[in-house]
Amino acid sequence: MDKKLIKYAGILVGALLIIVVFLAIFNSLTGGKSNTFERMEEKLVNAAKDYVSDKKKNNIDILPDSPLADPYYLSMNILVNEDYISDTELKDGSTCVGGVNIYNAGGGNYDYIPELSCGTMSLVKLSDKILEDNDYGTVSGSGLYQRVNGKFVTNTQDLTGGSTDSVEYVFRGDEVNNFIKIDDNLWRVVAIDENNNILVIFNNVVQKPAAWDEKYNEEVTKYQGVNIYEQNGLESNIYKVVQEFYKGNLTIFNREKYSSKTKYLTIPMDLCTGKRSTKDTDTSGSIECKTVIHDQYVGLLPAYYYMSASLDTSCQNIISKNCGNFNYLSQFNDYWWLLTANSENTNEAYVVAQKYAQPNNCSFKSSVRPTIKLGSRAVYKSGNGSKDEPYEIKFYG
Repeated sequence: MDKKLIKYAGILVGALLIIVVFLAIFNSLTGGKSNTFERMEEKLVNAAKDYVSDKKKNNIDILPDSPLADPYYLSMNILVNEDYISDTELKDGSTCVGGVNIYNAGGGNYDYIPELSCGTMSLVKLSDKILEDNDYGTVSGSGLYQRVNGKFVTNTQDLTGGSTDSVEYVFRGDEVNNFIKIDDNLWRVVAIDENNNILVIFNNVVQKPAAWDEKYNEEVTKYQGVNIYEQNGLESNIYKVVQEFYKGNLTIFNREKYSSKTKYLTIPMDLCTGKRSTKDTDTSGSIECKTVIHDQYVGLLPAYYYMSASLDTSCQNIISKNCGNFNYLSQFNDYWWLLTANSENTNEAYVVAQKYAQPNNCSFKSSVRPTIKLGSRAVYKSGNGSKDEPYEIKFYG
């Protein structure tokens, strides 16, 4: 045999022996475990899906019957006891505990969200990450503010520290890190409610401007629209537009459709469709929320949130141009419809005219910037909320 071949064969055998010895030492140190935290997440979700599939084969349906139903919780102990998972330790020896919450995401889809803790590592909910990054509220400058019983907390000593269930957190000011990216679409966080659900507004717009409404208005005897968003099944034009957006039937500004992934985390919300006058000063939502449409998956932004986002103390009513000051919602630099109509005239609704809001004829064609509510189950993946590093969400398929 060629001496060179013998030499190379010897080197190869030696290398293989080194690898075998290394693996033996590694296994002795780790107990033979190969699980990482991310791998355990994947195993947990796949095991839950297999469990559900096997139950269905036996005509046992454990899945929640509607998006309004509570999730079905499947513990890791059950999955271990029934041999769907055989190993609950990570390679560093940490023991994992938890389970999977299974949500009805609508349209025949189900969202499998793990709850997992392994030693010092655990999954973090997006809402918790946003609250933590913003110190659970500030009382000065741009940032996340606490609103309790309709009033913003203005003294540091009155901040709840995230312990009060009735607190709503609202982003205010012009320099806020409240971007969320889902697929290639950017959203802005408007508020986090007492249940840790996240209200977001689309950072882009539906590609084609639309009228708020175009019906004949008997009061003004013109086709200038009627400013009722929806009532007893009678829908305004803008209501139909946002519904088509949610269904994925409309293109958006960058010519991509609404992300189907978003639907997995979108939950039903109440839309406050009450009308306000140009003189109303309240920003708590009590005016708009006198009229509510329940269980909506998409909407527009009520006027009180636009006013609340401003830090200018001279923002006293919706038509005050000062409301555009220190307000991230005035950075879109275009015309876009609010959800709120003018109580003084039946043919007018409020539009943000680049830097401030004003009433306009409902037949006016303006941009449409929808809102949705992301459920508290959204799991944080990465990002800090800035435009360059927006928050991203983990999806488990």
